[in-house]
Amino acid sequence: MTRGDGERLAVPLFRAWGRGEGTTPAHVRGGATVRDLPKLPQDTMKLLPVLGPGDKPRKATWYTLTPPGDSPCARVGHSCSYLPPVGDAKRGKVFIVGGADPSRSFSDVHTMDLGTHRWDLATSEGLLPRYEHASFVPSCAPHTIWVFGGADQSGNRNCLQVLNPETRTWTMPEVTSPPPCPRTFHTSSAAIGNQLYVFGGGERGAQPVQDVKLHVFDANTLAWSQPETLGKPPSPRHGHVMVAAETKLFIHGGLAGDKFYDDLHCIDINEMKWQQLSPTGASPAACAAHSAVAVGKHLYIFGGMTPTGALDTMHRYHIEKQHWTLLKFDTSLPPGRLDHSMCVIPWPVMCTSEEEDSNSLTLNCDAEKGDSASKGVTQELDEVFHDTLVKVFSTQMSVSISSHNFEDTIINGEERHIKSSTTEVKHQDVLFPFPFIQAISNSSCCTIKRMKKKKKKKKFS
Repeated sequence: MTRGDGERLAVPLFRAWGRGEGTTPAHVRGGATVRDLPKLPQDTMKLLPVLGPGDKPRKATWYTLTPPGDSPCARVGHSCSYLPPVGDAKRGKVFIVGGADPSRSFSDVHTMDLGTHRWDLATSEGLLPRYEHASFVPSCAPHTIWVFGGADQSGNRNCLQVLNPETRTWTMPEVTSPPPCPRTFHTSSAAIGNQLYVFGGGERGAQPVQDVKLHVFDANTLAWSQPETLGKPPSPRHGHVMVAAETKLFIHGGLAGDKFYDDLHCIDINEMKWQQLSPTGASPAACAAHSAVAVGKHLYIFGGMTPTGALDTMHRYHIEKQHWTLLKFDTSLPPGRLDHSMCVIPWPVMCTSEEEDSNSLTLNCDAEKGDSASKGVTQELDEVFHDTLVKVFSTQMSVSISSHNFEDTIINGEERHIKSSTTEVKHQDVLFPFPFIQAISNSSCCTIKRMKKKKKKKKFS
């Protein structure tokens, strides 16, 4: 993609990193476009079981969803955000903002009602078309969505806009200090409380911005800052994932030119010192354009691209043990994909002591409302529930290196044993609000996990 003066602009990663004919590995082509992508055959997803509203999921299982309504068209680089319920609603909604396909970028907003699993086009005014932007929900305004940066056909952006879902309007707040230089990044940011943290991002084609500063935006003061940091920061990159877990920020992977990274970095915002970690276990391959979320003491990453193709794997990282695990599932895996996004949603469950098996779970969504939602979901969960489903939900087209374009909806399950108190939500970032909905493709991919507490179980009141 070029501007009128011939300057080469950042493009979605699936366009910046193409694939030649046959089996020849791709080469980075800054600003290159690709031919229109063929649709995924309709029978591709028949290998996965379908999960409908109210169905009882099994652990270690991927499912496909078939939500009716006005679904988003196939796209990459959109954001996926969860907002808690308001008014008489019992369940919250997932918001899909912006994105791009090979011919255009989008300024639309689609929502999925988690109570009905139904899509809706949330008509809104004022959003500038953009893809691979950052998106977050600050604790000071838990019913609004803030987006920053990204790009459209005219170039990269560094402006910030705010969506009010009630009025369905976008506003552009007056920022009180200079923002970072224009860039795309998509998953290269994370939020803690009121603050959005940005590192790296795309500049032109497959080249990242030459900037290793940590940029911080405070939604309460509307100010940007660049705090002094200690240690050696990650090298310039884009397409990496940045995940917030309590007071720590983790960065994995990414791309700079034709070099893919597999390193893992961490910085604690209380100490502001960078560390390159040396985890054990089955580490993910060097990749970019993958997605990630944090749940309790674990990070989860899914998909992405390597020099040879798109990935369909999901890895889990134990923060305290610094150990990677490649997750195994009882069903087929969804097709490999990249340039997708993740966020997190609460999925409470009512279960009696006799209902040990996940096949006997019944859903109760009332606990999603109330003070915990209005205060940014910062309650002591072990006083509220002992069984929880963590639901991973996907809502974006993702594109594989082999030029397939997906509009599927998938769900996966895995059993975990954690203390409820460790799962209380202390921040509500668009990519990582608690427990979890993951954007994997344009059809609505959802993963469902079951959490158990070893002590006796209670019902919701």
